[in-house]
Amino acid sequence: MTTTSGTTAAVALPPGGFGNGIFQAYVNGEERPGAGEFTVLTGELNPAGPGLDVLYGRGTPGTSYLRVLDVGTGVSYVQGQLVTHAKEVSLDPLVTSVQLSGAESVTRWVVPDAFVLEQRVAISGTTAADTRLTVTTKVTDFRPERHRFRIEYVWDATVAGDDAPVVQLGAAGGSFRPFEPVSSTEQTFPRSTGDLAVVDRYANPGAPTFAVAVSAVGDPQAVPDAVQYVCLSDAVFAPVGEYVTDPARDIAGPASDCRNSAGRTDSGLLLRWTADATPGDATVAATVRMSPASPYATTLKAGPLSLGSATATLTDTATGRPIPGRTLVFSAGGRVRCTLTTDGAGRATCAQLLTGLLGYDVDFAGDAIWAAAHAHGGLR
Repeated sequence: MTTTSGTTAAVALPPGGFGNGIFQAYVNGEERPGAGEFTVLTGELNPAGPGLDVLYGRGTPGTSYLRVLDVGTGVSYVQGQLVTHAKEVSLDPLVTSVQLSGAESVTRWVVPDAFVLEQRVAISGTTAADTRLTVTTKVTDFRPERHRFRIEYVWDATVAGDDAPVVQLGAAGGSFRPFEPVSSTEQTFPRSTGDLAVVDRYANPGAPTFAVAVSAVGDPQAVPDAVQYVCLSDAVFAPVGEYVTDPARDIAGPASDCRNSAGRTDSGLLLRWTADATPGDATVAATVRMSPASPYATTLKAGPLSLGSATATLTDTATGRPIPGRTLVFSAGGRVRCTLTTDGAGRATCAQLLTGLLGYDVDFAGDAIWAAAHAHGGLR
């Protein structure tokens, strides 16, 4: 579904799940394949609108999941049913519980005579600025000898209907910068990585409409190795810890050869840690937040009205740069006269304002990247 501006339209949230109005998470119960798998949508109070994918699924978990390699035994434990190598096993038969409480879920698996694995998906905060989706994995090893683990989050990032979003590396706590370059080729960002903004680009024309920032952390026994921007359909078949990115490979553009089973371009994220249990606990976590935390200010200028026609221009207030691909609503005489999309210069022209002898109004409703704006124009 698209709006008049060409961007993916927000839709009603499917039933179930939990959240705080900004994000809504959905988790598979223990009785289903892929126990503990989760997906995320925007909530009813999200500035981007409700029901937009943050992770693929439209509220049905399935393509974002956990993988854990016990380095000592060489066995990999995979959340869900996508078992592709001889020493991989599904975690499904090992699940003991999936508990939902408030705005979080906790899934536990027990590997007999070895370790307990716990995944916690939690949503905190009360506003778009302070909301965090935090995914925490804890390994509790009860064997006497020290064991090392490699832990991977394979996330099918899908932003505002774009299943092949692009990324932009920024400082920890920084904001997505809509006028600066983004990456559409595979990348491996080292352990010193700050926040990685994930943003729509090709599915929605014009300037980006929605971005989230992803960061990876770990306790002293679990240092993040890397965050990889990957061709998801290839990365899911690589052994844990062994996927190698190709910085020359386009994985997001229309001409990309990175395609999923449905033939659509499909980029994603692979977050990786090395964790030592000594014995004891090793904990890793990743967070997702809105980026920018608050929409950037906009300036809307209403040009003079002449022979029933007028042009309005929408720009970013701080930089003065035009904002394309945004819907402007022109009103006159108490009625909406035009609903138009800004062009590459941030302009839209309404030629149906003949009744606007007292001038006209033009409005931009705002979204997750840029704030709302209003202007009034009069006769020349």
